Amino acid sequence: TAPDRPPRLPKGSFRPKQSLGQNYLQDNNYAKKIVDAVQDGSDRGSRVVELGPGLGALTRLLAQDYPEMLAVELDERAVDILREEYPAPLSIIQGDVLAVDYSKVAELRGGRLSVVGNLPYYITSQILFCLCDHHAAVRRAVVTMQWEVAQRLVAAPRTRDYGILS
Repeated sequence: TAPDRPPRLPKGSFRPKQSLGQNYLQDNNYAKKIVDAVQDGSDRGSRVVELGPGLGALTRLLAQDYPEMLAVELDERAVDILREEYPAPLSIIQGDVLAVDYSKVAELRGGRLSVVGNLPYYITSQILFCLCDHHAAVRRAVVTMQWEVAQRLVAAPRTRDYGILS
């Protein structure tokens, strides 16, 4: 993949799974802005955790500054591609981001985590609640989400968008 363009789906390999809410980041300008916002100071990025890297649009950029980061991806097809493209010291775990014990990861990696990801709409709330449950282990979370979810996060009380996320 060209360094200035996000990865593309391999021809004939697979399509994004709607059941996983997969929506691969295609705009390299957004990817760069997301990565620039991470600002992690850990040694070689050992405390950077990417949620659901997919084909690696963010991973490609993150790995340049944080070569020892951790990526958590559920889809084994994407994991195979990521492992081929990004060998050690970058760590890739096949698993559910909601099942990760972020407190344990922070302990193993020597400090609070910088979490980054382009969140799928259907589990954005659950991921945010999960990160809140582990707030002591998370230094910073840089995430993108659908506009409607963000509107709920910042909604004022007694407005239409106000809810459990607010």
